[in-house]
Amino acid sequence: MKYTPSRALAELNAQHDALRGMMDRCEELADELDAGRMGPIQLTREVARLRLAFDAHNTFEEQLLRPVLLGSDAFAEVRIDRMVEDHIGEHRAMRAQLGSTETSALREVIETLRAHLVAEERYLLSSKVLRDDLVTVEGAG
Repeated sequence: MKYTPSRALAELNAQHDALRGMMDRCEELADELDAGRMGPIQLTREVARLRLAFDAHNTFEEQLLRPVLLGSDAFAEVRIDRMVEDHIGEHRAMRAQLGSTETSALREVIETLRAHLVAEERYLLSSKVLRDDLVTVEGAG
């Protein structure tokens, strides 16, 4: 499916909102578990949902990020390659951390993920970088 940068930006922002909702739910369930008001099954299921959504988001984003940044001509190609490589590395590290069954570790990775989404939105997924007049990209639909 073809995406204009503004359409890709809208889709990525919608995915970020969905991830934030899942993170909120995980934190609520972790609070309930820590307070002894429930067992771990619900939290385990919600974390699994978050991991699946995060994986799908990363696949989509990683397919679009490099072509969009190259098309924007906002960065040199070598710098873009390094940015994308680092970004993908961050995704992999957070995904691995989402495997923890300890609520304190879960809260830490959720905090890291929230900061990651904010940084993406500020530096990569902005209308200043993703301009429709510059590029149309192929992406997972």
